[in-house]
Amino acid sequence: MKSPYLRSYLTCEGVMGIRRAFTFDVDGVIVDASRRYRLAKELARNKQEFWKIFFSEELLELDEPRATGVELIKERSKKGLILLVTGRPQKLLRVTLKQVMDFTGVRPAYIYMRRSGDTRPSPTVKLELIDRALSDGFGIVEYHDDEVDVLRNLMKLHPEITLYLHYNNSYKLFFAGNPYDYG
Repeated sequence: MKSPYLRSYLTCEGVMGIRRAFTFDVDGVIVDASRRYRLAKELARNKQEFWKIFFSEELLELDEPRATGVELIKERSKKGLILLVTGRPQKLLRVTLKQVMDFTGVRPAYIYMRRSGDTRPSPTVKLELIDRALSDGFGIVEYHDDEVDVLRNLMKLHPEITLYLHYNNSYKLFFAGNPYDYG
């Protein structure tokens, strides 16, 4: 008997074995991390301490599901594989998987995460992780993120990917010449 995961994987095979994938960031897209962010800002005395507190496993309990991201991930999971590309460190893999599955009911095909101890800016890390997903044979159809810099850079490198900017509890198509102010 084939597992549900394998069945899902087999139905998502694309042209020449490339697997159709819808890709999401976690914080600010699927998860509302604003309470965790505010608390980390209050407690931290410097930037390094902020990130240590912000990425502490205990504070992830403050996170809440972001309705827009949750609905999108559920819908997209019916059309292809779900990948996560996140700036969270690998030490949070288990708790991130549990959190996403609890909030969405969807098990991602793969989670690409920042190496623990990697302090490079999020856009740099995420672009590297997206390139890794592409070289792993995933055909990224869409990418959802809440960081304008990530989307701007991704648009330049991979114009074939449809990009979505998430903000508040909404999202919009992100493209060159978009009349909206991205900040």
